[in-house]
Amino acid sequence: MTGPPVFPVVPGPARQGDQRLAGWRANVGACVARDASPPTAAGPTALLVLSWNVWVGRGRLTEVVGRLRAGDFGPAGADPALPLVILLQEALRAGSAVPERSNGWAPRERIYRSAPREDIVETADRLGLHLRYAPSMRNGPERSDRGNAILSSLPLAEASAVELPFEYQRRVAVTARVALGRRPLRLVSAHLDPRGPVGYKWLGAAGRAVQMRHLLAALEDDTVVLGADLNLGRGRAEPAWRSLMAAGFRFGVPAGIPSWRHTYHALPRLVLDYVLVRDRGAMVARARISRLDEDAADRGPTVFGSDHHPLLARIDLP
Repeated sequence: MTGPPVFPVVPGPARQGDQRLAGWRANVGACVARDASPPTAAGPTALLVLSWNVWVGRGRLTEVVGRLRAGDFGPAGADPALPLVILLQEALRAGSAVPERSNGWAPRERIYRSAPREDIVETADRLGLHLRYAPSMRNGPERSDRGNAILSSLPLAEASAVELPFEYQRRVAVTARVALGRRPLRLVSAHLDPRGPVGYKWLGAAGRAVQMRHLLAALEDDTVVLGADLNLGRGRAEPAWRSLMAAGFRFGVPAGIPSWRHTYHALPRLVLDYVLVRDRGAMVARARISRLDEDAADRGPTVFGSDHHPLLARIDLP
């Protein structure tokens, strides 16, 4: 893989006198932009989009992509010959790119004392995929950070990282464009706060509404595919969801209600993860979205190692 210049970070608004955001920024490494070679041929008739919160690298992404390429997810419309885009949340990056010592602005957890992790840069190299990774926060005192990532078998262009307004933890969405023939498609991977600071009502719904409005203001493209852990504890009653609907995003094309009752596999089991499509440019003929299960009966402590189910979308072009 080759490494083009690191893509820009669009800073979020900072409250006057609040040092938290600056502290969290200084505690992570730089964004990562790596291109695989050779590029995939252009002119696809459909696109596969895998969106997944990999639980700080615990999710076995290499295994899931291997099964997808082997045709195991054919019933979900996953033709292995189609181009693949992966929108990840809580991807992990470790090593010397991260500051050696923590300045204290980070979650308190220690992550390396539990299950094995997949490093997002190493995984992209191993899978032969283009990568754009934007760290959001450091992983406690460990020399690693986590954030959102886009991996793709199609070349990625015009990438940027969009820092969201600080509510509970620092959050940075990552966006990039792929070209489907002559038509550009904007990809976005995002992760909203699970709750607000102490004293916030409705488990941070007001903060998520602020973060969502800020993200939507940065997405001017006609055709956008958003893969996100929205953390909508109140579901579609939240103002963040209403903002998405007002901006033209739908759950697939046309809008629909998912058949599954949860995407977060731990308790309480909630629908937190979404693949949403905005198609103002009449680029999308149909979108079919499926939840992937490691166990057909949805049993087990994790799903391919993560506490979230992966969502797989097949997006057909006209």
